[in-house]
Amino acid sequence: MSDGNLLLTLRQINICLGLYESEKLAASEMTFAQAFLLNEIFSMDSSCVCSTELCERVGFTRSSISRTLKELRKNGYVKMKMDKDDNRKKHIVLTPKAHAAESIVKDYIENLNDCLVQEIPEHRLEGIESALRTILDNIQQKTPRRPV
Repeated sequence: MSDGNLLLTLRQINICLGLYESEKLAASEMTFAQAFLLNEIFSMDSSCVCSTELCERVGFTRSSISRTLKELRKNGYVKMKMDKDDNRKKHIVLTPKAHAAESIVKDYIENLNDCLVQEIPEHRLEGIESALRTILDNIQQKTPRRPV
């Protein structure tokens, strides 16, 4: 049984990720959530994406996706287009500003990932990812409202 060091380490990682985010994304005026979501949209094989698809892909709540999309729309990275067949559905369309930021976003996500896994042998990464997914599943089972 862990003596609380795991929780402390997870908190410290969260704080450091926030600092990394603030420093590396300051010039782009984008938050990590916005960069992460844009990166996911870039990697999807569609010119316009539905927010439901995005929720399923990343595992975030609808409200979380909605808030982030609202900020991306406000900052000119995406537009929302009504579905021709179903007025309840909105499609996310990337703007020229988003396409101009694509390499910055992709580089940021890649550099962050590289930073997280540097000096960890490839054969250990699968076990670490599996353990983190188990931790997430454990806490989600105890949480009535799930943020992710």
